[in-house]
Amino acid sequence: MLRRILAMLALALVPSVPLAWAQMRDPVRLEGSWSGTWWMGKYEEPIEIELLQRGESFSGRVSMLGYPAGHDENLSESAAIQDGWIDGDRVVLAWSMGARRFTASLRFTSAGTLMGLAHEDGRVATGLQLDRVR
Repeated sequence: MLRRILAMLALALVPSVPLAWAQMRDPVRLEGSWSGTWWMGKYEEPIEIELLQRGESFSGRVSMLGYPAGHDENLSESAAIQDGWIDGDRVVLAWSMGARRFTASLRFTSAGTLMGLAHEDGRVATGLQLDRVR
């Protein structure tokens, strides 16, 4: 729990690399495999994201292991990223898990780390922290 609180404080206090600015110098490449954790309160589980990038647009696949917590057990823990784009200093990714739509807003905090929040149907649902695998 303390780790998550410190991670979110770091996200708010540590300056991030502005993606749009960085693209003017060297294109930011987020394509590849990312692995980390997603959490709700004390509940924490693994997440994996495979990103494909075309310019400032993203697609790919997300696996939220352990999700959907408390939802229909027949729902898949894996989904296609339906939409993704760069918004200032953040990357925004959208996918559906069953009937619920997730929108994650992630900040590129340092080389190889993405952190942020995911909204489920417009409500904050989870925190996310991902590290580049490859």
